[in-house]
Amino acid sequence: MIFTTIIFFIAIIGAFGMLIFRAWEIKTDRIKKDHKNYTPELSFRYIEKVFLLLIKHIIQSIVLSSVKAWFIITTKIKKWIANKLPRLDKFFKKETKILDPRKISFIQRAVIESKIKIKKVKEKIKKEHEEVIEKIDEVDKII
Repeated sequence: MIFTTIIFFIAIIGAFGMLIFRAWEIKTDRIKKDHKNYTPELSFRYIEKVFLLLIKHIIQSIVLSSVKAWFIITTKIKKWIANKLPRLDKFFKKETKILDPRKISFIQRAVIESKIKIKKVKEKIKKEHEEVIEKIDEVDKII
């Protein structure tokens, strides 16, 4: 998350730098002023799309970092419950739903992408947790 905020601030500083440089060029008459054929290179719609995608990635990085910590805690608790209380383990299992891909909005698509990334992080944490348990078991066997 720190990496993304650093990149964000660098991009903002770069944008302000370009604006200041362009203002300096216009102020010192280093650029020709052509009022007749002025057309903006970027439309507001394009800028809106860029900011939506930027906000989506920022929110996803925040969610992923918090969810990673959450899943580490929950996997440890679930393993403990599965070993100590198997009836409670069966009680907390839930079913998944499938959405119609033709009716997905931008926000729903972002949520689905986040869920996919969360599942990948969750699987990675489970694998790492299983490897740690296997190593501990091997050490206990040796001792």
